Amino acid sequence: MRPILLPDPPSLSTGVPEIFEQGGSQNVVRRAVVIGNGFPGSENQSIGLARALGLAGNHLLYRVTRPKGGIHEWLHWLPVGLHKKLDFILRHIYLYSRLMLGSRQSKYIASVPSENVGLSSILEADVKSIVSMARDTFEKDGPLVVIACGRDTVSIASSIRRLASDNVFVVQIQHPRSHLNRFDMVITPRHDYYPLSLEAQEQVPRFMRRWITPREPPQDHVVLTTGALHGIDYATLRKSASAWHDEFASLPKPLVVVNIGWPRRNCRYGADLAKQLTDALLSVLGSCGSVRIALSYRTPEKVSRVIFKELGDNPKVFIWNGQEPNPYMGHLAWGDAFVVTADSVSLISEACSTGKPVYVIGADHCKWKIADFHKSLRERGVVRSFTGLEDMSESWSYPPLNDTAEAAMRVRSALAARGWSLRS
Repeated sequence: MRPILLPDPPSLSTGVPEIFEQGGSQNVVRRAVVIGNGFPGSENQSIGLARALGLAGNHLLYRVTRPKGGIHEWLHWLPVGLHKKLDFILRHIYLYSRLMLGSRQSKYIASVPSENVGLSSILEADVKSIVSMARDTFEKDGPLVVIACGRDTVSIASSIRRLASDNVFVVQIQHPRSHLNRFDMVITPRHDYYPLSLEAQEQVPRFMRRWITPREPPQDHVVLTTGALHGIDYATLRKSASAWHDEFASLPKPLVVVNIGWPRRNCRYGADLAKQLTDALLSVLGSCGSVRIALSYRTPEKVSRVIFKELGDNPKVFIWNGQEPNPYMGHLAWGDAFVVTADSVSLISEACSTGKPVYVIGADHCKWKIADFHKSLRERGVVRSFTGLEDMSESWSYPPLNDTAEAAMRVRSALAARGWSLRS
């Protein structure tokens, strides 16, 4: 297969010392705060944007954490603030019951854990502390870029902007499903606006339309992307190619990488898709040098069971067992072609950032905005359906998805309009 030549990433520096910048060093952005929710798919988007802004080595990661264990596993649909207040009440009821009843506890109370598992080592996202930092260090360290992603981060990010609007620039990734003017910039996939399309309007009953967001076209400070943001670029691929050289360089070519996600609300599947995938892979093995399969930690057992049963003993196939180190970056750097299940916008977006052939399986199981995402990629020639009839040694390419870099350029422009500039 024809190798893909990756150009060097653009330089982030203008060569002008900060002291000569208009307005002085107070108008130079040197740092960022990333607000995550504990899910890699969300946090990687924020960290990827920080990296594209040249702030990879100077950002702090905060997390919005929820109570875990027992009854709390059923309460994640609540707003995070309300969930924490309810946890406070339940915890006091639990302690009071222990005092009053001794060792006797009701079944309900016993379901409340005695502690929040995993919270002790996490830097909790606290609005007051972040606002104080932004204000108190503004004269010395300049403005602060706040990047948040995920539903649980919305209230935190919007509160920081409300309380420290002169000291921060707040970016919310993914549509917040609330008033967009609470943020300086919103970066979200174009398919999030699928409910406004004529096709969607025909599918949704009129009485339900007021409950589906968004209900208005994107405003000027909304940046629309094709897929998800991430931290994959030319520099990281080259670094990963070097780091994984010993394991991948000697593998027979072409190397086909298969990334398997997990069913979601708008893309449901089970063992049927797993069987379709294995049958298709067995059909194309003749044109493959080697195949490496990676399952997500959330891939259902009924899916993984089929994968191992059908392909586990094949000498051309390696199935990653989930143990560290995770070869994901090695796969992206060394893979010649990718097969990805249709459920994951992030996995597909990252594969499409390489410019190498990307095949998708299971798109017919998706609906609504995820189906719209796949339609947009097919129309751009970025992905093809995986049927089992392909010659995997065939090389084809396309302009790689570059959403993160393009979003970073929009952030830079917005900062410049405010009189701020970015320096790494």
